Amino acid sequence: MQVSVAHRPPNTAVLTLRGSLDIDTAPALRANLRRLVERPAPHVVVDVAGLDFVDSMGIGVLVTGHSRAMEHNGWVRLAGPSSFLRRLLDTLGLGEHLELYPDVDAAIAGAGTGTAQA
Repeated sequence: MQVSVAHRPPNTAVLTLRGSLDIDTAPALRANLRRLVERPAPHVVVDVAGLDFVDSMGIGVLVTGHSRAMEHNGWVRLAGPSSFLRRLLDTLGLGEHLELYPDVDAAIAGAGTGTAQA
């Protein structure tokens, strides 16, 4: 999995993921997310449009990151989830917990209802 971080106004980090998010690559995401959500009022958009596979370890890292961000009065939003990832989150009962947006710009703006928009 490839991970890149960019900072966009207003005070938002965009974490872009490419490839597979699984038991082997989840630690890299965990390390990046931990660094981003441990600051005051973190705003993190995770661009998941480039993921071709996500397993339960990857989902767990996303959920934990979101929970930690909320503890610091912030959020983690997912941008560009595939239909597979949306169905997986809904099946796991996480569709209401993680905010899903069609793209990075919508996630940064908080546009829409914060549910699957794509």
